Amino acid sequence: MKVLAIETSCDETSIAVMQFDADGSFKLLSNIVSSQVKIHAPFGGVVPMLAKQEHQKNLVPILKHSLVETDLLKIRKSKGKNQNDNTKDIILKEILAREETLLKKLLPLLKKYKKPDIDLIAVTNGPGLEPALWVGVNFAKALAYYWNLPIIPVNHVEAHIIANWLPDATRLVTSTKLPYPIICLVVSGGHTQLILMRDVGVYKILGETRDDAAGEAFDKLAKMLNLGYPGGPIVAKIANQFKIGTLKFKILKFPRPMINSGDFDFSFSGLKTAALYFVKTLSSSQLKKLTPAICAEFQQAVIDVLAQKTIRAAKEFNVKTILLSGGVAANDFLRETLSLATNHLSLDFSVPPKNFCTDNAAMIALTAYLKTKKIKINSWKQIKVDANLRIT
Repeated sequence: MKVLAIETSCDETSIAVMQFDADGSFKLLSNIVSSQVKIHAPFGGVVPMLAKQEHQKNLVPILKHSLVETDLLKIRKSKGKNQNDNTKDIILKEILAREETLLKKLLPLLKKYKKPDIDLIAVTNGPGLEPALWVGVNFAKALAYYWNLPIIPVNHVEAHIIANWLPDATRLVTSTKLPYPIICLVVSGGHTQLILMRDVGVYKILGETRDDAAGEAFDKLAKMLNLGYPGGPIVAKIANQFKIGTLKFKILKFPRPMINSGDFDFSFSGLKTAALYFVKTLSSSQLKKLTPAICAEFQQAVIDVLAQKTIRAAKEFNVKTILLSGGVAANDFLRETLSLATNHLSLDFSVPPKNFCTDNAAMIALTAYLKTKKIKINSWKQIKVDANLRIT
């Protein structure tokens, strides 16, 4: 089975092709990701309508690149146009009525090339930015209709969890299988959740952020310090410049919101406010000198809360494995902190390779394949976007 997967939940446009064999083994044939970071950077965050426009521009070139890379793009033999072609064109225009730019790019490709050797279309249908999600979903519906293929919608958060089964995931395990039950910490710009996983497709949300997600908090700190966007990698890089003992201005200590709340929820708005108030007390020269210390303490505060709640959940639910996923999972300090903690508790630990922590279509393809064993495959007409989709 070959799966073509599409991901457009935020500001990465990604298409992957994955092959699955009868014995359950798989091979990632292509995984192309086009980032919009430079486009959104001047705004300090993702602008949904700009993201939508870029997805429309990028999807067809990426699709073509993916099919060329996998040797699946074959030119059609020339033939006269028939009534069926006219009908297909009309329905295709109806599916992509809100994506005119995408339609103009897609039609020539579909008419020039044969249906590729693909068995299933997979697409992210939530959660995420609704304008961005609709571009990917309508694109997937158009391909599923035109090529007469089944389609599976994929929950973006579940896909981040399943990214731990992609090749070369960093694991402290004695076998290739991860033992259940599992505590999943999903941390990104839009999500901070602790999820109990008893099997693929069997989840329970234990806690989540009540305001800012951890990645969003890093973005806001970077913005107030004029460091650029996205904030997470920049804050982490500058935090590494700070050495304990070099801070002479004052002792810097930010709060750890809800660290002892007794539940598994998170809140980072208070931490962000504390950082803002501190920054406002500094002169420009002081701010320049103290920026590494501010980044280091802010990062430490976020990771203290994430790690402590994750470990407490692991103990309370007597799990065997901890998984770390999402864009913030690329943070080295967070990876090291959880790795050491789980090793101390004799638990298994897994985190995807950094290129699979951020949004990508490979995780969508693998999740879709696993779902084929548990759910009915959908018709393209049934697929809808849910920007607030919950994992269940």
